[in-house]
Amino acid sequence: MKFDWNYIPAGAPYLTIGTLGISLNSAVLSLLGNPNKILLGFDPEAMAIGVKPYEGELGVKPYDIGGRVKNGWVKIGCKDFIQFLSQRSGIQFSPAKRFIAARDHESNILYVNLNEKEG
Repeated sequence: MKFDWNYIPAGAPYLTIGTLGISLNSAVLSLLGNPNKILLGFDPEAMAIGVKPYEGELGVKPYDIGGRVKNGWVKIGCKDFIQFLSQRSGIQFSPAKRFIAARDHESNILYVNLNEKEG
């Protein structure tokens, strides 16, 4: 067995979306293997946001999160995308909305469906 001793104190793997960007908690980072760089993606048909470790893929912009974790969270500023997301989804992200991430084990992607808000 491989126990993650930080999992319970960190809580559920949350992705939080606010007007200025996206925040990932330490449970999300741990499930991703605590990478230094990640990829963020959006599936407009599924209304889902995905996050995965950057593995050297070409033609995509990785987000360097190494050393940026503060109080168990990493924040990624993407105000323009959040405005687009709000228009597309009809969801207002003020106050911020919290989503529990699901995991696709085959692709090692954690994702949230915007139609399944936690609260």
